[in-house]
Amino acid sequence: MPSITSSTKSFSHSQIFDHLKNSLFSADEAAQYLEVSMPTFRRYVQAGKLKPTQNVGRNQLFSSGDLRRLKQKIRD
Repeated sequence: MPSITSSTKSFSHSQIFDHLKNSLFSADEAAQYLEVSMPTFRRYVQAGKLKPTQNVGRNQLFSSGDLRRLKQKIRD
């Protein structure tokens, strides 16, 4: 297993995560990101706290920005 070196510690948050800024997450991925169960996640959607950004067939996709905002509200 590679060890963490000082060079990997010098990456900024944006360098590591900016590629996810405009990503879409499946319902399962979104629930994992929010650290909630699928039933809780579905309740958030049914209550209108989170709306899918896109539907692909029967699958709903959620924007990372919306998820980030909801996660912040959950923490507060």
